Amino acid sequence: MVERLELEELMNAPRMRMFRKLGEHLRTRVRGLSILFLVGFVFGYPLAGEGIDWIINQSSLIPDGTQIVVLQPLELVLLRLQIAGYIGIMLVVMSLIWDAARYSRDLDLGFEISSVGKGLWALAKSLTLAIAGLIYAWEILIPFLLEYLHEDAAAVGLQSTWHLQAWIGFLISLALGSALAFQVPLAVLIALKGGLVEREVMTHYRRHLWFSSIVVGAMLSPPDPLSLALIAAPMIVLFEFALLIDRSSLSRSETPVTFVLSLGHGNAIFDIDPPHHDGARQDK
Repeated sequence: MVERLELEELMNAPRMRMFRKLGEHLRTRVRGLSILFLVGFVFGYPLAGEGIDWIINQSSLIPDGTQIVVLQPLELVLLRLQIAGYIGIMLVVMSLIWDAARYSRDLDLGFEISSVGKGLWALAKSLTLAIAGLIYAWEILIPFLLEYLHEDAAAVGLQSTWHLQAWIGFLISLALGSALAFQVPLAVLIALKGGLVEREVMTHYRRHLWFSSIVVGAMLSPPDPLSLALIAAPMIVLFEFALLIDRSSLSRSETPVTFVLSLGHGNAIFDIDPPHHDGARQDK
């Protein structure tokens, strides 16, 4: 009987009710998200063809002495379908970020803004972070890994012949993984400022979240340890950076404001503490 009461109390807790509402919201959005994925897939297919042509003509992505080969007739079509699916998934992820920010009543951005404004704010930040991730992948990650793999093969006297689908898939995996990895600070700040999770919970389970970053990095990156490290490391750094931003914003919001009121023959000094959210002062 006691266990049943504890289970009922747990299910009726505010955060459990919030997760139930989130599940209900996702169920109502399944059709819309499916249509959004389909739109991204349909429009992404011709864009994928243009992207493949552009990548093939980038000499910086093909080390000297490396040949790109096609092993099956439908390889280019399958590659286009794969990239179009990635574009559809990215649209779905951006839609979920929009929903998370728009329907988070407790999301405090430091200024008054409507629910639509919150969604637009989160969407703009998400696009900015995704572009930063793509720049990181294109300028640092991909050139370094391609040169490393080419030199590693040349060191043992092997000639590099890369499969088109595997080569493009390798590049897309790194680019998409970096774009998603750079969403970590936005997700952390929305979770903290929106009241989804308390700061002390994240700091207490910091090591677990680091391990989760490694697991997610393994899912997003190609199957080699170096790619995993170069994807997971930015996720961990950005996670800690998001906690630092949240900590500094809490420190500013908790600083008392002093007003000096002139009363003719003297001054009256008032110290006013600004309002803060529950649990905001628990973790210093």
